[in-house]
Amino acid sequence: MRRIAYLAGGSALAMAAAIGFGGVAAAQNEPTEVGEVVITGSLIAGTPEDAALPVDVIGSEELAKQGSPSTVELLKGLSVSNGVLGDTNQFDARAQGSEGSGSVNLRGLGPTRTLVLLNGRRMPINPFALAGAGAVDTNIIPSAAIGRVEVLKDGAAATYGSDAIAGVVNFITKKNVEGVEVSASYRAIDGSDGDWTASAIWGWSNDSGSDAFISAGYQHRSELSVTERDFANLDYLQNPEGGWTAAGSPSTFIPLAATTTAFRDSNCQTLGGYAGFSGATPVCYAHYIEYDNLVEKEDRLQIYGEFNHEFNDTTKLHIEGLFASTDVPDWKTSPSYALLATPTATTSPVPGRYFIPGTNPGLQRYIVDNPTLGNYSLATGNCTTGAGQNPCVGAPSAGLAFGALNVANRPFLLGGNPMFDYGSSRGSRTFDAFRVSAELTGQFSEDLNWQVSATYGEEKGTRTGYDTIVGRYQLALRGLGGANCNGIVAGNPGSTCEYFNPFSSAIPGSPDFDPALANSKELASWFFKKLSTEQTTGLFVVEAVVSGKLFQLGGGDAAWAVGTQYRNSTFEATYNDISNRAINPCLDTPINGSTSCAAPSGPFAFLGVGSEASIEQATWSAFGEVSLPFTDNFNVSLAARYEDIQDVGSTFDPKISAKWQIFEPLAVRASIGTTFRAPVPNQLNDDFVTSLQSINGTFRAVDIYGNPDLEPETATTYNIGVILNVGGLKASLDYFNFDFKDPITTEPVSGLVAQLFPGGIGSGANLNCASPFAARFAFSGGATCQSFKGPDPNNPLPGAAAAASGAITRVTTNTINGAGVQTSGLDLMVDYTFDDVAGGSLTVGGNATYVIEYITDSLVIEGVELSKSFDAVGLLNYQTTAYPLPQWKGSLYVEYNNGPHNARVTVRHIDGYTDQRVSPFAAGTYFTEVVRNPVPALKQGKNIDSFTTVDFTYRVFLPWDSTLAISADNIFDQDPPFARLDLSYDPFTASGLGRTFKVSMTKKF
Repeated sequence: MRRIAYLAGGSALAMAAAIGFGGVAAAQNEPTEVGEVVITGSLIAGTPEDAALPVDVIGSEELAKQGSPSTVELLKGLSVSNGVLGDTNQFDARAQGSEGSGSVNLRGLGPTRTLVLLNGRRMPINPFALAGAGAVDTNIIPSAAIGRVEVLKDGAAATYGSDAIAGVVNFITKKNVEGVEVSASYRAIDGSDGDWTASAIWGWSNDSGSDAFISAGYQHRSELSVTERDFANLDYLQNPEGGWTAAGSPSTFIPLAATTTAFRDSNCQTLGGYAGFSGATPVCYAHYIEYDNLVEKEDRLQIYGEFNHEFNDTTKLHIEGLFASTDVPDWKTSPSYALLATPTATTSPVPGRYFIPGTNPGLQRYIVDNPTLGNYSLATGNCTTGAGQNPCVGAPSAGLAFGALNVANRPFLLGGNPMFDYGSSRGSRTFDAFRVSAELTGQFSEDLNWQVSATYGEEKGTRTGYDTIVGRYQLALRGLGGANCNGIVAGNPGSTCEYFNPFSSAIPGSPDFDPALANSKELASWFFKKLSTEQTTGLFVVEAVVSGKLFQLGGGDAAWAVGTQYRNSTFEATYNDISNRAINPCLDTPINGSTSCAAPSGPFAFLGVGSEASIEQATWSAFGEVSLPFTDNFNVSLAARYEDIQDVGSTFDPKISAKWQIFEPLAVRASIGTTFRAPVPNQLNDDFVTSLQSINGTFRAVDIYGNPDLEPETATTYNIGVILNVGGLKASLDYFNFDFKDPITTEPVSGLVAQLFPGGIGSGANLNCASPFAARFAFSGGATCQSFKGPDPNNPLPGAAAAASGAITRVTTNTINGAGVQTSGLDLMVDYTFDDVAGGSLTVGGNATYVIEYITDSLVIEGVELSKSFDAVGLLNYQTTAYPLPQWKGSLYVEYNNGPHNARVTVRHIDGYTDQRVSPFAAGTYFTEVVRNPVPALKQGKNIDSFTTVDFTYRVFLPWDSTLAISADNIFDQDPPFARLDLSYDPFTASGLGRTFKVSMTKKF
């Protein structure tokens, strides 16, 4: 049975997302003939789009009607996709380090569980996304070359093998291209220089059966600072978790010889900080989010080419090549990170604490500018009578003559970093990918076909950033800093050595600023060093398939296909010397060369170091499929696949699907099968990578270890659907269900924290040092959990839990086969076309996904329930194994066509959801700076509101084979709903761009 696919705008299947991508169609309202195709989810050519499989086909004409949004916008707008990577979100562990890359996340099951294909062939995975756990970087897809996108919303391991648990997104390039087409666009964004694209495609063919196609596209995104959006830049009392930290600069100090309480720098508020308390300790809350971006500057190049040749009527050659490069040259982050790691006795006279001697010029100046603290003299240590905010306790001391301890601190924050012109610290992200694929097809006979193919792809990611070397920073506080100082050897500050001044007198903009006391760029460069890693993934696939016809059934020929495949996946990682664990494993390695330490986490205060790796994994598989059209109205397909994965094991996954055309307008379809995902090579490594995650309001280092004993995760999936096609009405309704076993995930940080602090961070009784997970937490100064409680278990020290919470430096987590997941829901698509409306046609349509449940079973590790069973639907799911999951998401559109004119209005809606975390300002626990009275609990952000936007696109076909499109997205300039996150909204779900305007132009030659 031959089939011609028509991807005209307005079809029920083509409006899968009511969004756009790519270029403009060749001619107004004309279907594009693409010939007999192998639809995604089947091995047999001629399988119809509306068969038993729930496949949505989004054609280029449909995509162009939406104003040509980016790949990220395309995938983020899919109603079946939640928790998409691509927008800046450096504060979530699942997005850190992969700025500039993108992903697709069908069903919200995680990007690793959606298989991404280009022309039906696999792509290499992003080496950085999700700590290298297996997600494809969708930003390397050559958008100018794409002719259609097919979305299979069902498990497909029987056809494709590992990774296709949630479904498949197959990007298919344009066919039958002739001549030259150039396109360009500009998008105006308030507070930004805007985004622009340029592309060109060229197609050629001859009478000898050869044709070629080349496309090149360039995309630029301009930087958009957080400070350009008021909703993302909130005061401390509006959102204390909105990028505020107690570990700031200037910070908090404790006189070394005094018995008084700590004091914060007196210019905290003058410099923009908030004078508050962390427990009973006065701290300067500082706003690091102001130094970050909502959109990073990105430059992206994509080049794609293919060549096809027909040797004869049956034998054909297809060769394609792809190169893509993404550059994020000025990734911006906090001026410096919190000093979680603390110095050893090698560099600090007070091991485990940052020590400032009385000789430090910054400390001496602070005493002059601030002679008293309440009723306590900083200069003499004398205590006057009477009550004060910080009353003296015990006998007078020598004040700051012996120096001070610097706590809740970092080298730079308020006022910026002198290494970067008193601005943000900067790093970079680059991604370079290439892929080549060749396919040869032919026939043994009229009813027996063969196909062999080979594909190799590679993506290399390079990531840089800066952090503080603990030992060098401590030496600089003592006046032993600088590249020309022999510091610890001489033990005596000299003319070639420098002091680091941690007080506000070093910060421009402070009332006490003194240029003579400012910290030099050279000193900062000595202890604030660049970490760099280059990581590469590779994928080589060889496949052979034989297909044919078996016998005649009532509805046509029974067709079959069998094949075998070999895949080899590789992962390589290298690091620069300072961030290489083999070279600098310990805190003091850069100081004295020592490589012996209990925790080889490297010399940095916040970030971890890495180990170089070279890993590979081979997979062999055999697979087959049979299509049985029993009658004209009823057909069944059977498929199965066996895979044997090196160092993991084997799996066998069958699938059966069927469709019954009850009568001409109405059909039902159903499928059931098993599917799986194998761990990728670097997940089987017993080394770790470091992520940064918030624990009780402060970011901490979380080390995620691989696991050589991981097993494949498996799932049973089924889908039942109804298809209606009558007159101008086209609609489909599908019920989906996924039942996971042993999902590959990481231990949830929130569960580990809850084990150590079962009642929050209140009294010492809430510090559970008996938990088997207590050893997973490292504390400053080498403290243990029990040391915070004290020696008497019946009389724990007051405030033990709060003290332990503030002293956490690192947490260890593992990659595991976790708790089972069951999710189900409904997908609805409908549209109706009215002809002869004011001389044209009017189409009204929409799509929506409603998630009924997403139940995660309880997770038990070492006999302890680490997290309870919960339903993730309608929740933010912060630091759990689930992504943000609104219960429903969808869009409606109205489209009018008249002659050369096309206009569409699209309304998109995302349901509201709930943040299940406890409020940071629980009633009675927070104290204001002045009156120290309890305040009511902060409830804002508990319920994250729904998000509705309206988009408009007008497109007109002009003379000279040119097309103009004008778009306005988010016409009413809706801010994303507030969430208690660092950016004060959820970047996985909503957009922070606001109203944008875009103009696009295409010309054919």
